[in-house]
Amino acid sequence: MGLATYDDLKAAVADWLDREDLAGRTGDFITLAEARMNRLMGFSALTVRLEVEAGPGQAELAAPADLREVLSLVRTTDGTAQGYRAEPGRLALTPPPAAATELALTYRARPRLSEAAPVNAVLAEHPDLYLFGALAEAAPFLRDSEMLAVFAARFDAALTEARMREARIAGPSALRLEPAALPAAWRT
Repeated sequence: MGLATYDDLKAAVADWLDREDLAGRTGDFITLAEARMNRLMGFSALTVRLEVEAGPGQAELAAPADLREVLSLVRTTDGTAQGYRAEPGRLALTPPPAAATELALTYRARPRLSEAAPVNAVLAEHPDLYLFGALAEAAPFLRDSEMLAVFAARFDAALTEARMREARIAGPSALRLEPAALPAAWRT
């Protein structure tokens, strides 16, 4: 069975639990695993850039529903930072712009799977995080400490590997030159 969609993941969690009576709860276990992932790390694949307009004197913008953390808010005309304060459901602009202003909001989104959003970058890159996270969340519900130990360890290992991958993506990389791209005089 693949783990490409929310339905695939729910089916896999149900299969691993081998409990037909829990089929209706698998979505809850996945949601709890996502909450844990949100607390533990930010995924570069979930970085979103959104252009918004603020009118003259507009003191706040509605925050995107999937906003986890703001990375930057800049004026698109000159690249200068726009002051803001993140509050639940909104961004308070400090100071409000004097004239209509185009802004670029760059933020980290929350990974949220659902029937309406059956795929995301985290599931595509790290399906084991979702699977073992959901199974670890199911274990206390089942009052199974042995199961919790096994799946928590698997989740922690997948999380460590995901963090290492994110560090490689975010960190500096060596410049590589292809010999064919160099001028002929430089190739020896």
